[in-house]
Amino acid sequence: MAVELFLQILKAESIFGKYPLCITTSDIVIDSDDVDADDMTIECYDFVDPYELAVAVVDNVESLPIVNVGGEELISDFYNSVVKVNQKYKNKDTFVSVMPMSCCANRRNVVEYSRRPQHATIAFVAGITASKLVNYKRIITPSDIIEDIKRELGLDIDYMKAWRAKESALKMLRGRPADGYKKMPTYVYMLNSIYPNSHIRMHKSPDNQFMYLFVALQPFIRGFGYYRPIVVVDDNHMRGPYQGTFVSASILDGAGHILPLAYGVVDSENNLSWMWFFQQFKCAFSERNNMCVVSDRHESIIKAVSVIYPCIPLFACIWHLWKNVCTNYRKSKDKLTGEFFAMAKAYKLDDFDELMCKVGKIDNRVKAYLENVGFEKWSRVHAPINRGRMVTSNIAECINSCLVEAREMSILDFFEQVRILFGVWNRKNRDRSSFLSKKSLGGRFQQILQLNEAKSSRMMIRESTNYIYDVYEEGRKYIIRLDNRTYNCGRFQLDEIPCEHAIVVLKSKHVKEMKSYYSDYYKKETLVKTYEMSLCPMPDKQDWHVPPEVFEDVLLPPKYKRPLGRPKKGRKKISEKFSSTSNHCGKCGYEGHNRRTCNYFLKKM
Repeated sequence: MAVELFLQILKAESIFGKYPLCITTSDIVIDSDDVDADDMTIECYDFVDPYELAVAVVDNVESLPIVNVGGEELISDFYNSVVKVNQKYKNKDTFVSVMPMSCCANRRNVVEYSRRPQHATIAFVAGITASKLVNYKRIITPSDIIEDIKRELGLDIDYMKAWRAKESALKMLRGRPADGYKKMPTYVYMLNSIYPNSHIRMHKSPDNQFMYLFVALQPFIRGFGYYRPIVVVDDNHMRGPYQGTFVSASILDGAGHILPLAYGVVDSENNLSWMWFFQQFKCAFSERNNMCVVSDRHESIIKAVSVIYPCIPLFACIWHLWKNVCTNYRKSKDKLTGEFFAMAKAYKLDDFDELMCKVGKIDNRVKAYLENVGFEKWSRVHAPINRGRMVTSNIAECINSCLVEAREMSILDFFEQVRILFGVWNRKNRDRSSFLSKKSLGGRFQQILQLNEAKSSRMMIRESTNYIYDVYEEGRKYIIRLDNRTYNCGRFQLDEIPCEHAIVVLKSKHVKEMKSYYSDYYKKETLVKTYEMSLCPMPDKQDWHVPPEVFEDVLLPPKYKRPLGRPKKGRKKISEKFSSTSNHCGKCGYEGHNRRTCNYFLKKM
């Protein structure tokens, strides 16, 4: 009723709006006939409750210095210079105007008054923190947020409020994780539009839930045909609320740089997911001669490769194999480190057998374990095809390490960050290949060639025929045959780069151009062709134009129940073949007993 009365008076006289309005919630009816709009006077009513204020409108009268409302005196004079204890002011503006007057009149420097303590809400802290979380690689912890709020605003917040503020800020920047799955059909459509002739497949369950996604872009498919087909595969777990596993396949180019081939996300590391991944990989890249796969010896990868590629050998990463040895034979790991890696990288069979005899003398159990695995799985000299220098899965681990922070993002943003990372690598490798001279090799292999040239200056040679030479190095003789390019040191056959023994022979024959003696994989022409097709950028999400049927495609996030407790940030790596659940003996390394009851070594009398 009071509001209706105010509106009626305001229609009659607009100047009425400058006066303060006091509205009561009491059920009192004021008849509009009692209001005289001409003299702008409203009669005051006496209320029973002293805290309820009446409306007072004074026409043609200046503001009173003291207003009596509800039995209490309120100061409204802006020029009042007398400030006393327990004074009450009409409003905040009056108080702000009076305090400087009082300070000047009484020569005071500081005026103290009570103030209600302030608290920072979660939304307020999230708004301040959001700008610092735009870069997903920047690590901001709740402790950092607590320090920033204390330093900038002088407010104290607890750890839980800082953590919730960070989660709220991330939600404002990235949206809900489930929204990323809804936009995946649109993202797949845009990838096919920007990169035609690519192989991009997405698989979902009968309930329209996301299961697998495979991405092999056309620039990577084109570059695969120019290099040795040694494919390294690996996986890594996602950290989002719906988990999942990131899988990738890559090779090395002629300069020793990583060339990604395919990547994707599957539900978990199991037989079905790896089987589906290798099926899509075979559709995109087919099968080449002398092709092989290097992995960490996971059982699902072994089974998938044996089914999809029955004629392709599967090699083990020597680093993961050595971790198994360290886990199960801890007593001998310090003594066998150098021998193991020397065996894996040996060029000659005689050198390998000599090192294996040393391993058997140190710990025969390790020798039996390596024989059980199979020498052809991890030794370069026993491999049925030429593995080159690819004896580990480090290039796949390098990809995983570059995407550690991105794995916490939604699936759509994660795939976009992977594409951006590979695009940056593609551009850098293309620039490096364009600056190479025609006589030099690519990056890493040019350094190997220069090192071999430096070693060749200390060797002696003796010519047997026009194509057969004897090379002497530190009392040892090597036979070099230039006609069929076979050297008994074994390095040229595996590396396909002239070794130091071949270089000293070629220099004696005054051969300055050695381009015909190393593989085409390392030449500039091959590098230029590999990165001839660039990885074009994706348009902004607001500029994505897709047909209506793509919008209507329903994709739901996978079912996932978040485990109890704090999410684990680190990855606990365990051996792929054996599990270490019981105690080991400190003397022999066997399980089931300790040092006191060990009878493996004979006691000294």
